[in-house]
Parts: sequence; structure tokens; C-alpha cells
Amino acid sequence: MRKVLLPIFLFALLALLLLSPERYFTTVRGGVMLFASAVLPSMLPYFFFTKLLTATGCVGGLSATLGRPVSRAYRVAPIAAYPLLMSFLSGYPVGARVLGDLHAKGLISDRDAVRAASFTSTSGSMFVLGSVGAVILGDSAAAVVILASHYLGALVNGFFYRGKKEKETAASSLPPLVSSPENLLSDAMYESVLSLALVGGFIAIANLLGDMASDLLSRLFPSLFAGGTLASGMLYGAFEVTRGCVEFASLGVSRAMKAALCALAVSFGGLSVLLQSMAFLGKTGIKQGKLLLMKTTQAGVSFALALGLGSIFLN
Repeated sequence: MRKVLLPIFLFALLALLLLSPERYFTTVRGGVMLFASAVLPSMLPYFFFTKLLTATGCVGGLSATLGRPVSRAYRVAPIAAYPLLMSFLSGYPVGARVLGDLHAKGLISDRDAVRAASFTSTSGSMFVLGSVGAVILGDSAAAVVILASHYLGALVNGFFYRGKKEKETAASSLPPLVSSPENLLSDAMYESVLSLALVGGFIAIANLLGDMASDLLSRLFPSLFAGGTLASGMLYGAFEVTRGCVEFASLGVSRAMKAALCALAVSFGGLSVLLQSMAFLGKTGIKQGKLLLMKTTQAGVSFALALGLGSIFLN
């Protein structure tokens, strides 16, 4: 069935592109401009320096220091503390990128990488506090609630996927460098640029698919998806987090509910984040459906936490 439906779906998308080429050219260009103006400048340093950290051999020491609580809580190798820390510091999709790098180097097993994927996929604090809180909502207190709920939601989410208790894995250490510092720098930059090109492509495609879905559904159900509604916010948030938050911010609901809805969008991340994460985690053996389930439960937990915290601090 999948072999039949997928080509039909792809041909339908191509037909839509041909019917409105100017409209969707503008959409893709908007996604590329978003990547070039906001994502690339903020993500390149994180991609580059985390790649250097992974290659220099210091991660084993870091996991030995911070990894024991993570290992005991989530039944994974202690080295999983490293992508968790990088995800909190850097945001999407650095956690997935670092986790994929560790797996590629044989420092974390398939099983532990899949388990760790449930709590190492978060947005960065600068995006939540700056873009969502200050710019979109204009509410710094709501931004703090969203950020706290988002991070706590990721940590809670990991307990749903930690599996059965098995023999504890010792902290891993990286092998010594085999290349010169000059090659290390060039290799790190080369791999970072390639990774960011993947991220930019997925952002543009997710932006395109979001507009296609909106155009279709707004014609079929104009009262639901015309814009400024809960349904339109959920639709856009399913594809790209920023546009979902913009829609939620325009709703006539309480501050607590706006914060909870934005926490939902930020924690799910949208199709854009799912595609980016799969690009880096695909070789761990994680299935697309499993990753989608992980992000869905994470979003649900963050929504509930934000609603509770918002009812205390925002009303």
C-alpha cells in the first residue's frame, strides 16, 4: 500500500507546484531566507564547536562527571549526558547531531541512542526567550514558563522510553586524535557546513508543505483554517514551530493557555525538526514512527506542565 500511496502523494505535490509556481517559489524562498538570516548564523558556531569537542576526546571525561545521574535515570550509557547538555545549550537539532556523531564513533549503542533520543531533542533558550517570548508573545514571564516546561518535559519524556533495567554501561572514552589540528579544523567545518545544508533544505521543504496544506484546508474548511484560529495554529505548528507560535499568539485566550500552546509547538518542533533529527539519527536504527511518538509525548507533557505553571504564575 505504501508503495502505491507515496508516489501518488508525490505526484499530487508536483501538480500543486505546477499550478501555483509563483506562490510556492515565494514560500521556498521564505524558508531559505529564514535559514540564511536566523538559523545559519546561530547554528554554525554550535555545530562547529560541538564537532571539535566530540573529536578531541574530552567527552569521555564529561560523561564520567555528569553521566551517572543520566545513566541511572534513563538506563543509558553515561555518555548520553553530553548530547543532553548540548541540546539544552544549543537547541534543535544539535542534540540529534551530537548523538548521531557518538553513535557513528561507536561510543553509544543502537539501544541507548534510541532511548537517549527521547530526552535530547530540545530548542535553545535564546529562541524560546527571545523569538517566542520577547518578539512573538511580548511576554517575558510567559517565555520563562515555556522554557521551564519545555526542558522539564524533555526530562520527563525520557522516563517513558528508558526500557528495562540492564547491566550498567561504563563511561565511554574517545580514541586519541589521528589527524593534525589543521585537518581537524577543516574536517569539522566541512561536516558542519554539510549538516547545515541538510537543515536548511528541510526547513525550506517543511515551509513549503505547511503552506500547501494550509492552502488546501483553508479552501475546504475556511472557518477553521483561514488564520488566527486554534486549528490553523496546530496546522502550522505541525510543520514549523515559529509559524505555529505566531498563530497561537493571535488567539483570544489567557496568557497561561498561550504559553501552554507555544510550549506544545516548541516541544514538538514540527516536521522540520523531525526531518532534521532523522537525518542525523537514521543510522541508530530509530524508526520515523518512534521518533514521532517521542516528540508527541514530549509535546503533551510540556503542554500540561506549562498549563499548570501558567495557572500559578501568569494569571
